[in-house]
Amino acid sequence: MKTEFYFWEKDLRKLINSWDLIPGAPSDEFDSLNHTILSHLNRGEADKYKKFNVLRIELITYYGLLPNDNDI
Repeated sequence: MKTEFYFWEKDLRKLINSWDLIPGAPSDEFDSLNHTILSHLNRGEADKYKKFNVLRIELITYYGLLPNDNDI
């Protein structure tokens, strides 16, 4: 039986991939970002500023992207 987490992971993967952050990247390229986001949400860390910083730091340090703060 698949857990609710599995469905969240699948839906979030679709959302992140729709951003097309790295054109032509494999569908699992951003799974680490996906897991980071879901881990924070699962722990009840829903503060929007904390989520913003998690996304920003992950995109910069792990993927080498320099996102515009308004895009996040």
